Amino acid sequence: MQLTAEQRAVLEGARGPYLAQCMRWLVEWGQVMGARRLIPVTNTHVLLPAPNLMARGASERTIETYVGGLKQACSYRTAPGCLCTVHTLFLTMDELDVPENTPGEVRRQREVAELAAKAGFINTYTCTPYLAGNVPLQGEICAWTESSAVVYANSILGARTTRHGNESAIAASLLGVVPEFGVLLDEGRKGTLRVEVSAHLDSPTDWGALGYFAGKLAGLGIPVFHGAPRPTQDDARQLCAALATSGGVSMCHIVGVTPEAPTLEAAFRGDVPAESATFTDETLRQTYAALRNHTGEEIDSVILGCPHASLGEIAAYAALLEGRRVAPGVRLWVNTARGIKAYADQIGYTRIIEEAGGRILCDTCPTNMRMAARRIVTNGFKQAHYARGMVGAEVIVAETAACVRAAVAGRWLGDE
Repeated sequence: MQLTAEQRAVLEGARGPYLAQCMRWLVEWGQVMGARRLIPVTNTHVLLPAPNLMARGASERTIETYVGGLKQACSYRTAPGCLCTVHTLFLTMDELDVPENTPGEVRRQREVAELAAKAGFINTYTCTPYLAGNVPLQGEICAWTESSAVVYANSILGARTTRHGNESAIAASLLGVVPEFGVLLDEGRKGTLRVEVSAHLDSPTDWGALGYFAGKLAGLGIPVFHGAPRPTQDDARQLCAALATSGGVSMCHIVGVTPEAPTLEAAFRGDVPAESATFTDETLRQTYAALRNHTGEEIDSVILGCPHASLGEIAAYAALLEGRRVAPGVRLWVNTARGIKAYADQIGYTRIIEEAGGRILCDTCPTNMRMAARRIVTNGFKQAHYARGMVGAEVIVAETAACVRAAVAGRWLGDE
């Protein structure tokens, strides 16, 4: 890899052993991926989490070593001119009265949070940084963790970020560079799978179904959606989240929406494949059915806001819940960023949701916290997919109104 004199000096230890290790992470990753150089990055979204229940069975020494690594990263300032926000956690820093919110790990997380803020990280603690002030411009080079946000940044905003892990995002935040490969290059953003859409997409969850279907087919490729209507922001978020759940997608093109895909020809850079996958109303029905694996109708959990809910979504949840009451024994969780919750508090949406028996959860989500559940209803395909393995629950994915009806009834009532 071609390194500048300054980059070579950092790699050789001119700025200390930790930053040399960070540079080594980036260089070795770039070499494996065929990158020829490191390029400046001006926007990162990084994971700085205390492990909490993710580390079940780990020794205290192992956990302290892991958290110590985060503290070490936060002992350096973020790179000049680089906006660095922070991804979700495996706990909430609220005083939440559930056994999964381990007090010891909350204390550790607060220590990391204080150090991170002093280092220049902006502690948004959300999987939707673009709803909490981090909105990169078209063409801006980023280094984001959170797979759904990566797809959104590339596909909707027209920014450029590969899928980052924790180490590479921390290194990019501190050094201000990333290896140039994949979707950072023009040729790496060419569509690979044509998807003709004829289904009626009437809700964000329907768009999630489209993403879940296409992600399985695309794998690590770039699906191009042709014939789809123009999505809302909430539609696009569900699409992007589901693409990165069933597949390893880093971006997609929605013809007429993605900035660099005004036409089908532009999305494929002039090489439109003759063959295509089709997403019909029947395909939509089948995709929902694939994530409804339940042996009974009684439910104990309803999870809304995966990815983290927008203010508009919270307004819709409040409208559906006003004057109603969640059934005894059912936990209704609405997940969002603290900044969005602050607006919800001020407007009165939080009060309505809480009076109905629901709760707004910040910094994380029930699945990340490994909250116990037996049967979950959710409006997110990503949540439905991961809850099965991470929580061991049965799941039912449905549009928002059906989720709220189930919460109030205490049982799955169907779509209508």
